[in-house]
Amino acid sequence: MLIRCLFITCLLLLSTLLKAAPQRIVSLNLCTDQYLLLFADPQQIASISYLSKDPEYSYYADRAAQFPVNYARPEQVIARQPDLILSGRFNNWTTSQMLTRAGFTVELIDHPQTLTAVFQQLRQVGTLIGQSERAEQVVSQMQQRLAALAKQVPEPNVNTPSLMQYSAGGFTVGPETLTGELIRLSGWRNSAEQAGIRRFGRLDLESLLRLKPDRLIDVPDTASDYSAAEQLLRHPVLKKAKQPGGWIWLDQKLWSCGGPMLIDAIEQLKQAREQVEQSADHPQDRRS
Repeated sequence: MLIRCLFITCLLLLSTLLKAAPQRIVSLNLCTDQYLLLFADPQQIASISYLSKDPEYSYYADRAAQFPVNYARPEQVIARQPDLILSGRFNNWTTSQMLTRAGFTVELIDHPQTLTAVFQQLRQVGTLIGQSERAEQVVSQMQQRLAALAKQVPEPNVNTPSLMQYSAGGFTVGPETLTGELIRLSGWRNSAEQAGIRRFGRLDLESLLRLKPDRLIDVPDTASDYSAAEQLLRHPVLKKAKQPGGWIWLDQKLWSCGGPMLIDAIEQLKQAREQVEQSADHPQDRRS
């Protein structure tokens, strides 16, 4: 009798869990798209953002091909009658507020600034969509890859090559950011830290020249980038740096969102550092 009661209780709990898992999820944000494409069941996804199908920005663009897209317009979302809406905390705010007032369940996801926060976010989304086990598997696989990489990356010293992200408008990042952590874990010194930047900051070209990073990193600019901020990246000094060997190209889809693609980014940065260390123009002793 006791065994039968326990069995029935387990069935009821399982039934409750299955019912709780949302079955019509709409994502309004590229990064929440990536999480859904990573571990949601296909039938759970009602719609994802239009950026999810752009291979320049979306790591899982091939997986996204089968799903309807949205442009974060309220009428598009309402037409799907979602039981869960995922969006970023700092974009599509007006749409998210309208949908919340209309009675829909909207979860706003922050942009993580550390790998630890990425792991927490993966688990958070996994719980929200009823896929905790898959999310935990993703986290475990990422941590295993990180542990393997850590054994291959030496402790930095004065001769370790230096790297700096230098973006439109002279914006750069220090060690207390997700990009800064990727730079550190791949074995580079971050030149922004030498400038006293811990999180986000700006550097003019004169300061950049004084720091003399061995390499610069950013995503490629495009012919349509006409803003004054983008014009800084076309300065003759940086054009010279962008010659082969001076500028590291890293696909934007590798480091714009959280997920396994971040480990790919670390691996690529590690390989780039090793190439610099093996190059003839890299100083072997900077102590003098």
